[in-house]
Amino acid sequence: MVYRVAGILNKGTEAITIAFVEFEVSGKNWSYQIVSSSTYNLAADWQERLKNASSTDAAAYLHLHADYGKLLGNTFQQFAEEHQLHYKVQLIACPGFSVFEQLPYNLGDGAAVAAITGINTVSDFFEMNAALGSTSKNLLFDQIQVPTGDEHAAMVYNCFFAVLRWREENNLLANGGASRSSIGGAVWIGQEW
Repeated sequence: MVYRVAGILNKGTEAITIAFVEFEVSGKNWSYQIVSSSTYNLAADWQERLKNASSTDAAAYLHLHADYGKLLGNTFQQFAEEHQLHYKVQLIACPGFSVFEQLPYNLGDGAAVAAITGINTVSDFFEMNAALGSTSKNLLFDQIQVPTGDEHAAMVYNCFFAVLRWREENNLLANGGASRSSIGGAVWIGQEW
């Protein structure tokens, strides 16, 4: 079985990196290949909005969450056009931008990404784990190994997390205080059934 996933990650407040990763599973053996990737610098106004996100009021934060999701979706569209990926990507992994290190809620509305792209999107990675009492934001997988020092390690792991979530497999382990292992992340359906 082959899974074709695009991952969207922030590089601080300065840029967004998107990669197209193919996973192949045979039995219990997983392998991956990064097919293409690009980095997009954020405009100065977006950098300021992200830097100041923690000091906004609740209403402004929710507007920023929605607006940033739209930006991520539109940036993915640009990436798909540049790399001729339309109709090749099955799933988007979009953990969002971490504003509060101690909280699991990230900026970047996954529903907006799904609506703009028309592609199933996994976001809200850690909310279930937090609801079960975990304070950890670490993803731990023993099914797939990424070489130490790989600059794309976080991207591969996030994309792999999205695949497991899509397959409805437990992918958040009872670590960091969670009361049990669980399926984390929300799947936003970008396509009509």
